[in-house]
Amino acid sequence: MRRTRWTAHVAVLLLGGGLLAGCTDERDGSCEATSARFAWATPAPTEDARFDLTGPGWIGGDSTYSVRLPDDRTLWLFSDSFIGEVSSSGRPAPGMAMVHNALVAESESGRLSTRTSAGPESFFPDPSDDSYYWVQDAVVQGDELVVFLSLTRQVSGQAGGQGFAWERNAMARVSLPDLKVTEIIDPGDASDRVAWGAGVMSTPTHTYVYGVEDLEATKHLHLARVPAGNLTDRSRWEYRTQDGWSSDVTQSARLTDGVANELSVTHYRDGYLMISSDTSAPFSPKIQAWTACAPEGPWQDPQTIYETPESGVGQHFTYNAHGHPEISRDGELLISYNVNTFDFGELQRDPTLYRPKFITLDLE
Repeated sequence: MRRTRWTAHVAVLLLGGGLLAGCTDERDGSCEATSARFAWATPAPTEDARFDLTGPGWIGGDSTYSVRLPDDRTLWLFSDSFIGEVSSSGRPAPGMAMVHNALVAESESGRLSTRTSAGPESFFPDPSDDSYYWVQDAVVQGDELVVFLSLTRQVSGQAGGQGFAWERNAMARVSLPDLKVTEIIDPGDASDRVAWGAGVMSTPTHTYVYGVEDLEATKHLHLARVPAGNLTDRSRWEYRTQDGWSSDVTQSARLTDGVANELSVTHYRDGYLMISSDTSAPFSPKIQAWTACAPEGPWQDPQTIYETPESGVGQHFTYNAHGHPEISRDGELLISYNVNTFDFGELQRDPTLYRPKFITLDLE
């Protein structure tokens, strides 16, 4: 499986009514969630303004996962990121650096604090000169944060440029509240054809880990589950098959397609809601919502809830849409997506282009 970015470190990634925590782990048959018909999502410029930053620190990046920490901070997890300072017009100051991952901690008052390694270097250190980690979703487990990572290797890209290929899965353990990396669990096993951690959802009994099998032209959704509190123990994982669950990862079934490498699944009414960028067509501007009665589906045909206006402007494109239920208002789902350009020079001249945009979906 390959997950490739071009030029500007390009990456190619749910919506409904009340987010209810009381859903059971599995359901069969019909449910209210699958009858939902969503209105068009609306831009959320006040949420965009959260990252109108001049530095020093994080000034642009992609992925944009979020986790609510036990001390009520919100932790934002980014993959490729610019670190430095920038003017109000977007012009970067000398010394701007790009790292492959970074964290931004947001206090209850809205103050943002960037976390990288010294240098600056990636928060999750690069394992070699030609490989590094991109972040996936994360979840609090006890007194630590577990972060899914995609080990990514630099390869020759199109037209002689740089390209990037997914190599294998890893997980990081981060202590709380001090946000220190205590361990990176890299099994060194590339036999998985699925990049796990595209989205993570918790229930009282299990943690559900969604993964994507990326065949470039087509991307397939997969699902694993693990008893609550055992996320880092891969021997406890079970994988959804065509007709049940198996401890054999090679039996993992394709549950639906058209999803992106990053997505979200949340409780919705008496079922579940998945949000992802559309990948049924190259660089589609569409953001899609799927519903299901059980974490594994079957997923209903997707509904388009938004088309990103930035797509197709110059060399711009959008990707990596997913929801943020932990910071959404009642009756809404806050969704982010990333903006990028095929012209890396444009990003270097104005890194503020490389910031997430937000929309809200009415769930009522």
